[in-house]
Amino acid sequence: MATGLMAAPFPEPPGVIARLLDELRLAAAQTDEAEHESRRVAMLSRPWDPPSCPPEIRRNVYAWLDAVVAWINEDHTSRTDRVVPICWDLHPHIVHELATVTCLRWEATFARTPAALEEWHRFTLPAFLGRIAERIGETGCPPARHLPNPGAGRNAIYREGDEPARRRSRRWQDEELVVGLRPIRGS
Repeated sequence: MATGLMAAPFPEPPGVIARLLDELRLAAAQTDEAEHESRRVAMLSRPWDPPSCPPEIRRNVYAWLDAVVAWINEDHTSRTDRVVPICWDLHPHIVHELATVTCLRWEATFARTPAALEEWHRFTLPAFLGRIAERIGETGCPPARHLPNPGAGRNAIYREGDEPARRRSRRWQDEELVVGLRPIRGS
């Protein structure tokens, strides 16, 4: 991202994402919108939640996130234990949070005072990088050597086999107990 500048500018989102974020920002500022407008806005994709977006929007969000990772790692980190790993896209927890961190930084660009940007630098980014280190370890995934989630086996047990049926059965028993414990009205 060598720009020749002392500090590189924040990467702009692809056009479709920028227009979507503009529309959401304007809608958030309105106080007296019509009901049909409220419904229309409610149906817009939320780039800060990529899994909820349609494929075309999601692809554009991921391309933007990739540029933002390079920007964060080149302009905001010098400690190797506080970087976004190169394999960020293989870590769902990073994808979820990175999208939010990215959208918050973009929105800070439109603030009328530096307060939102200061908050992003002081709280949002350090907390995000800290959570990455906490979740994948301070050494993280070495470049070109992604380490798979050590909890994958546990997660597979949770989703497969007898475990889901056992949880459902336990929930139904709890519901039956609660219903059985409710006092009968009029007694």
